[in-house]
Amino acid sequence: MITYRSLAARMQNAKASTQGKLDRKLERLGESIAERLGELTDQERMALSCWTVGKTPGTYEVDHAELMEQPYVSIRKVDRWTEEYDLADDVDDTDSKPDAAVSEQLQKFLRMGLD
Repeated sequence: MITYRSLAARMQNAKASTQGKLDRKLERLGESIAERLGELTDQERMALSCWTVGKTPGTYEVDHAELMEQPYVSIRKVDRWTEEYDLADDVDDTDSKPDAAVSEQLQKFLRMGLD
């Protein structure tokens, strides 16, 4: 994938003869990448964002637009979301009220230190 991205990035500024060479190399790389994508399990494939479903059923192709949109970003798919929670839900009211027996023991302990 790194080679594919770097060659595709060079394509824009290359001379016409170099563009032809790069195009052929990109085509070969694309085919080998598509073969490797076909070998991945569905779960492994879902973790990547560099592929699209091919024209023939059961085949996969390199998503050139996705790669060139963000050429230096990882091809691993990262889903982020904001988690919201209410602090009032975290506070447990039963723990805030001291037990009468515990309170009495604490008072005895404090009085012992004063005597």
